[in-house]
Amino acid sequence: MSTDGLVQIISNAQCHLRTSTNYDGIHTQFNALLNYKNTTGIKGAGSESWCASVIDTNQFIVAGCEVPRTFMCVAIQGRGDDYDQWVTSFKIRYSLDNVTWFEYRNGAALPGNKDRNTIVNHFFDTPIRARSIAIHPLTWNNHISLRCEFYAQPIQSSFTQVGSDIYTGENCALNSGSGKREVVVPVKFPVEFSSLPKVALNFDQIDCTDATNQTRIGVQPRNITTKGFDCVFYTWNENKVYSLRADYIATALE
Repeated sequence: MSTDGLVQIISNAQCHLRTSTNYDGIHTQFNALLNYKNTTGIKGAGSESWCASVIDTNQFIVAGCEVPRTFMCVAIQGRGDDYDQWVTSFKIRYSLDNVTWFEYRNGAALPGNKDRNTIVNHFFDTPIRARSIAIHPLTWNNHISLRCEFYAQPIQSSFTQVGSDIYTGENCALNSGSGKREVVVPVKFPVEFSSLPKVALNFDQIDCTDATNQTRIGVQPRNITTKGFDCVFYTWNENKVYSLRADYIATALE
């Protein structure tokens, strides 16, 4: 399995991090980023991991998000600087409402690290839908120290644009002849979409006649792109259409 296409929640600052305890002010959750390195060359400037101050199985590091996320994988890594410290097994707890918490695999121990820098990925059996998710170390080498990352599916939100007054013009080409006829009106979106939208059209003006007392008209989008589309007005048989006007709504997930 791969993390390609997934969002790194911690490194992209899409969550708040909290820990049970910190060894001191330079061994905090701010040092817990996967592959974190202290590039200052000054040891007192920060450790290369989160380090707990209390060494027991009640310690944790929790990532809390503003909105529910779909978590797919957790990655864990040992302390990066000159101390052989890493978590050898851990469990995962999570909550959707931050009131009721659940234990992944009923609290079963997941394998952790065997050295300081090798990354261990664990892909969840099924995606975990949660606002908050926590790593609880169960066993460790020398000290509870770790770097970590949570991978989640990207959030997609809808972006919608509306438009009006798409007009065939008066006495348009649909007002003469017979059989299938159409008028094409190019439409440009005010803002370009980042992905291909879905476009819906509806009439807001119809001006037509027919000797058979049956109105035959239609409108549909054609050649949709992120920048616009062609609005196609059409009729058929003996219908005579003096003019048509339409509105649109375009929506895409981004």
